[in-house]
Amino acid sequence: MIPRISTLAFATTLACAPLAWGGTITGSVKIKGAAQPAVVYVEAAPGAVAPPSAHAHIDQQKMTFIPYLLPVVVGTTVDFLNHDSVTHNVFSPDAESYNLGTWAKGETRSYTFKKTGVYTQLCSIHPEMEGFVVVLSNPLFATTDKAGNFKIANVPDGHYALKVFSKKLKKPDKDKKFPVDVSGGTGTSAITF
Repeated sequence: MIPRISTLAFATTLACAPLAWGGTITGSVKIKGAAQPAVVYVEAAPGAVAPPSAHAHIDQQKMTFIPYLLPVVVGTTVDFLNHDSVTHNVFSPDAESYNLGTWAKGETRSYTFKKTGVYTQLCSIHPEMEGFVVVLSNPLFATTDKAGNFKIANVPDGHYALKVFSKKLKKPDKDKKFPVDVSGGTGTSAITF
């Protein structure tokens, strides 16, 4: 007897298949004068994407946001933790603009990002603190390592445009697109600003 699977399970398997069986884009990003990481992402990808059920995390330690740069898919909930011995506040003036209030060590506040875009993370108590949440329309992204290298996994074969976010980039550079082809499960891109 052949085992039966539900229509929903079969449809879910098919919908997730292109990303699960995709290839990899590898490459590097060089930004003059930039020591901080950058986010490299596929601007548009086929298929609908559901936000992850697991929350992403940004911690506040030693008066810094960790990680400094967090890419997520739209609809993701981010938990903001405070591990410093002082109270912190988290707010963003960008897009949906929010203010999570002030909380003490060991406490957490959460926010669900409903729109794509770049959200600067600030603390009204400590103006020197800054971080970024980059909210994207698909999960095809990576953060560069210290040498500027990146690896984007699960990319189906096809033609794509890569974009880059870094605090160091001016608006015209943030709008630039870098074509890349994924064929036979691989694609490469060397991006220089």
